Amino acid sequence: MPVDLPVKVFTSKGFSTTVVEGRGTEISQGGMTLYAGILLNPGDLLEVEFDMPTSSRLPAIVRSRNGFCFGLEFISPLPS
Repeated sequence: MPVDLPVKVFTSKGFSTTVVEGRGTEISQGGMTLYAGILLNPGDLLEVEFDMPTSSRLPAIVRSRNGFCFGLEFISPLPS
């Protein structure tokens, strides 16, 4: 379903967490299309936070990349 959703993207490496603003342009029950100014590659794990009355974060894995456009699959929970 086409959308225009502001989101925050959380990525972690070791003890460091990076937070980047992004936009969701399509969403389904299984995943979403994300535009964000961050370097991600297929297989990378992240969390997407939606700007809603109650903060909601979903774990996801990058399945595809075209520049700064990413195809995400929602997963649960994030592997350790």
